[in-house]
Amino acid sequence: MLSPEDANKIIETFLSPMWYFVTSQEDKDEIHRIANELRKASGQSQD
Repeated sequence: MLSPEDANKIIETFLSPMWYFVTSQEDKDEIHRIANELRKASGQSQD
């Protein structure tokens, strides 16, 4: 199981900056989906 700390680190370090970098809504939605999968894998609630 993925720890919440590791999941949040991946989200904050990689996915969040990418979300602000991409321009299409489709890319933003995919990044959001992946972040939610990381949250789910670490037992956190999804946004």
